[in-house]
Amino acid sequence: DEASAISLTTNVGTSETIVVTNTKGTDEGAIALTATVGGVDIDAAAGKDVNISGGQLTLSSKTDEASAISLTTNVGTSETIVVTNTKGTDNGAIALTSTVGGITMKVADEKELTMGNADGDAYFKVAASATAGSEDLRIVNTNGTDEGAIALTATAGGVDIDAAAGKDVNISGGQL
Repeated sequence: DEASAISLTTNVGTSETIVVTNTKGTDEGAIALTATVGGVDIDAAAGKDVNISGGQLTLSSKTDEASAISLTTNVGTSETIVVTNTKGTDNGAIALTSTVGGITMKVADEKELTMGNADGDAYFKVAASATAGSEDLRIVNTNGTDEGAIALTATAGGVDIDAAAGKDVNISGGQL
């Protein structure tokens, strides 16, 4: 009953490695790391990668609490988190799904939240700002020529457009 009761360590030189290999096992748990009452910590030096690859990658939580799964970075101002699907062509190539709750997206003031195409000519943008005059929301379709290039549709309810007193609601274009 002590820390490091089993330790697999090497300390000989800069090219040393530790490899655990199962060459014949085909089960989903051919190599398993299990802690029945404690956690599992995977750590690499700064500037080095933790590489997880294989068939499908499943990351699931066994706890019922806020931040049950958290993808976080908190080291410096140039850090980013990137989720990329380079080959998927389906409309759901990357899907964010909440089956019984909502999805919240937030950005800091003076930053933008943009959803759009790769060319940047069709997008929905929220420009958050601490300065009221600089905060805006834009729906842009630069190249669309269809009658419904931008459509507001309420199939069972109304559409309400309001502006502050002293501000205009401007509708212009072809046929009105």
